[in-house]
Amino acid sequence: MKINEAAVFKWVLIVGAAAAVVIAVTLLTRPLVGALLGLLLVIIGSVYGYRWTQQKWHELGAKK
Repeated sequence: MKINEAAVFKWVLIVGAAAAVVIAVTLLTRPLVGALLGLLLVIIGSVYGYRWTQQKWHELGAKK
């Protein structure tokens, strides 16, 4: 699997934007709301990463 610079840069921007949203929500509301939003984003990212990993394992198994 090759990881190119453009793909890494895209993910850096996504993580940075998510962090900025969490910080903005925390500053505009209570810290609990920001923490819950951050937790929600981490859960969504984990589900996405798990599905991506399963897809890649499936593709590797199909190539053998």
